[in-house]
Amino acid sequence: MPTVDREPEQPIAFRASASATSSATRDGMHEQWFVACTQRELRRGKPLGVKILGLGIVLFRRANGDVAALIDQCVHRGTRLSAGKLADDCLVCPYHGWRYDGDGQVVHIPTIDGVKPAAAPSDYPFKQRSLPVREHDSLIWVFLGEGDADTDAKPIFRMPFYDQAPWQSYFMVNTFDGDIGMLAQNFMDVPHTVFVHDGIFRSSRGSAMEASVALKADSVEVTYHDEQDKIGMMDWLTNPDREPLVHTDRFFAPNVTRCDYLWGSRSGFLIVSQITPIDDRRSRVYTYIAYRFRLPRWVLRAIRPLLHLYTHIVIQQDVRIMRAHRQGLDNAPGFEPHNVRADVVHVGIERLLAAVRRGETLPEAQRGEKLMKFEI
Repeated sequence: MPTVDREPEQPIAFRASASATSSATRDGMHEQWFVACTQRELRRGKPLGVKILGLGIVLFRRANGDVAALIDQCVHRGTRLSAGKLADDCLVCPYHGWRYDGDGQVVHIPTIDGVKPAAAPSDYPFKQRSLPVREHDSLIWVFLGEGDADTDAKPIFRMPFYDQAPWQSYFMVNTFDGDIGMLAQNFMDVPHTVFVHDGIFRSSRGSAMEASVALKADSVEVTYHDEQDKIGMMDWLTNPDREPLVHTDRFFAPNVTRCDYLWGSRSGFLIVSQITPIDDRRSRVYTYIAYRFRLPRWVLRAIRPLLHLYTHIVIQQDVRIMRAHRQGLDNAPGFEPHNVRADVVHVGIERLLAAVRRGETLPEAQRGEKLMKFEI
């Protein structure tokens, strides 16, 4: 075999799109853990392509069970690696067959080595950027930041009551038109529920509602003061003891909302929404539903499909209204919202997100608690 001169070949290390790595475009939002997919979505033996903050990422599960995440771009000609396949515990580019291990190192180049791997594949100067990966609570997370994922990023948000009896839980995954701010505001917004979800989640009763809104260093917490409030259509399931509803909503910057609905100590359900920004216009939302009701487990198993259908219908109503919201914003660029007192939560979320982009917590002068009143 003739000797191959490798001198002209220069390493193309950690290559990604310019928009993803430019210091002019990066901000504190990149220094976060984001959900890339559920464990169920990442099938063994097949790569999965996702997009976060406009950057394509390919994930695959290695033979030892660990998940690898690389920038979704072959360093040879820029081909999308997620269109390739897995072979011998490596990711194979579909264009010229370059092989990558889980660390992004090129370990085989067919046009140099023929059909057999090189004797010392680590000698290749070619490598694609790999990303830190974590698996928790049936979700797979990646870190896009340039800092230390273990010390510089906020801790991963863990799913409350996951695998804790008598709580039961499940996930729903949907793509929304909207960025993190738009969706967090929607998920934390009670006034819209009597219009978007009328008759199925909450109906207008023409009375006032009060809530305390606490704006903290990296969160917004809303506590509603209305023991007469009712949600859903199944009181026999959610509140057979006729307990007052305790309703609390929280936004944890930069991308998590949690809504708790509790009736006494034995009944309740909560909704956690993990918002992963695909790009400036769309987001992937991983909705975690956890519930406990004062019924025998066999009854709860029997009605589980009904619960899934009910929450699916409610979320699809939000998907449609956010599409209409996005279309309205596109119709008149430069739109500025007109906030009223019931929009205190929205303003707080925007202030927190602005702080995240600056790489800060919310300034002390903007923190505090306010009373919010509105009619439903």
